[in-house]
Amino acid sequence: MLGAIRRIAVICDLPQSIDVVPVHNGHRWGMLELCGATEAIWSTPRDADNHARRLLRFVARHMHDGEG
Repeated sequence: MLGAIRRIAVICDLPQSIDVVPVHNGHRWGMLELCGATEAIWSTPRDADNHARRLLRFVARHMHDGEG
């Protein structure tokens, strides 16, 4: 999964400051870190589409915050 997330980051031209930290704690697979904020990445989300949208919103919100 980590490789897939990194490939998406390259394809979507996400900033280099984005980082994926593996956690492996229960159903939480890892954390997405950007501009000092974090968002959980779940290995078994209830709704995969909503989870993906939430991660994209998190990235968009923090990329916008970082632009000043």
